[in-house]
Amino acid sequence: MAIVAPHDVETERQLIGALMVRSQIIPDIDSQMKSEDLYLESHRLIYNTIIEQNRSGMLDIDAIQVSQRLSDLKNLERSGGTSYVMSLAQNVIAPGNAIKHCQRIKTLSVRRNLIRVANEIVEESSQAIENESSFLRKVEDKILQITNESFSSEILSTAELKLEFQSHIRSLLEAKGKISGLKTGFRDFDKMTAGLKKGELIVVAARPGLGKTTFALNLASNIATEADESILLYSLEMSQIEIMMRLVCSRVQIPHDHLKRGQVNASRKNDLDIAIDEICRSQIYIDDTGDLSIWECMARTRKFKLDMEQQGKKLSLVIVDYLQLMSDPGARKLGRQHEVATISRCLKQLARIVGVPLIAVSQMNRLVEQRRGGDKRPQLSDLRESGAIEQDADIVMFIHHDQQEDSDEQGAVQTEDDLANMGTVEVIVAKHRNGPVGNFRLSFRPHINRFDSTDIRI
Repeated sequence: MAIVAPHDVETERQLIGALMVRSQIIPDIDSQMKSEDLYLESHRLIYNTIIEQNRSGMLDIDAIQVSQRLSDLKNLERSGGTSYVMSLAQNVIAPGNAIKHCQRIKTLSVRRNLIRVANEIVEESSQAIENESSFLRKVEDKILQITNESFSSEILSTAELKLEFQSHIRSLLEAKGKISGLKTGFRDFDKMTAGLKKGELIVVAARPGLGKTTFALNLASNIATEADESILLYSLEMSQIEIMMRLVCSRVQIPHDHLKRGQVNASRKNDLDIAIDEICRSQIYIDDTGDLSIWECMARTRKFKLDMEQQGKKLSLVIVDYLQLMSDPGARKLGRQHEVATISRCLKQLARIVGVPLIAVSQMNRLVEQRRGGDKRPQLSDLRESGAIEQDADIVMFIHHDQQEDSDEQGAVQTEDDLANMGTVEVIVAKHRNGPVGNFRLSFRPHINRFDSTDIRI
């Protein structure tokens, strides 16, 4: 049985009639609706004529003027004739309801577009598909286009933003300098950032072996277990079981290699069971798809957020480990630099769309290894394919170990400060779009996959 496209002809009549008796509302409707949103062709022709006249500077538009213009364009007969145009203005019941009529027409237009796209997808799915990934991305793009057109942000004046802004200011004042965002569990980091904010892209970078993945997992563990928040983790390098191993080792503080070999003292087995129970009770969700594309990541994240909301829960943080392992098949042909730029930009957009902080672990290029002495401290230019990542990120932080600066120097003298810092790393916040940059120290015990706040100061 054929599906009847959703429509409401009477609402369309009421809206068009309202525009001809109250010309002052035309700009408001013009900013929210296109002629394509109307179901009948005759209504689309009349609506386009009204909008065209208003944009040309006509302030008072009535049914007679609209009919004359339709006649000039040889569209009067297709629009139903003069009598029909006049009847639209004469039969308006409540012109003040024009905005509500517009919203209903837009809703029905979205439903018609969804049906159209769904039919196209069904037809294309029945045909031979050479590249499934490319096809799925095309499907995603079609749905996203409807979503973006339907729910795009409005252009608002400062007066219209007043209530929302006042609410935001009140929340900051009530915090009284305390953490207003998502607490990470790392004292100095929380103090510098006031917590992770919705829509932020936070990039964590380090040279190999300095614990960038461990740091991200510690953040997930701290936030999920201490604050009972929901975390979605994309691991493109390690399996779900390996991620669980690292989370548990950090929690119970048992060496990772001991647990992998099953060498756990009997006295610690109860602690191990407790740690496993805590991690498994926490709301950490892991996706270990190794060849994840950025478009799959965006689709899965939005679906996961909707699923959580249907269960009465909320998504609080997304982690991607790591950025350079993601792909964008469509952008790859334009070069690796362009591909990473697309991925970076999409991650920032994703953070804003789902309204949560997004942490992306990132590699550093090898240029830092060729520098000596103090020049070995990481810089923004050391991010691999750095341009786009640096631009899109709200926060860029590096994990750095001072001992690396002297690792190539034979016989380097170690001072008391050197010895004190052996078990610590320096975290350098090199970019902070909405706050200060700076650095602080964390204790680092790689054998148990754990970072902790420390009283050592820089």
